[in-house]
Amino acid sequence: MTHNDALAAFLGPELFEELEWGRLNERQRAAILSVFRVGLGAGAQSGVVSTIDCVLGRGQVLICEDGTRWAARESDDAELIEDWGAGAMVAIHRQLIYRLDPYQAAEVDLLRL
Repeated sequence: MTHNDALAAFLGPELFEELEWGRLNERQRAAILSVFRVGLGAGAQSGVVSTIDCVLGRGQVLICEDGTRWAARESDDAELIEDWGAGAMVAIHRQLIYRLDPYQAAEVDLLRL
């Protein structure tokens, strides 16, 4: 999964399609991704784009490669997260974690230790 996939998951398929991503050159794509990363970092306490490093407790906890730790809110959310497993690229924003392929989302809370 690529950063492009994470952006598509975050924006939703309709808005991502409107960007006409396939027609953009690499420089334009990089600029849009940079704006996306800056906006997440500045606009939301929980905003990250990352890869899952590991999943613990049958999906109840996930640790991202950037060191952030997240807890699934419900058992259904934990089941999804467990299926995704390590290596999945995700976008986390406003206490929702998004994954593409297939497009899925789960509710999470930031864990502070």
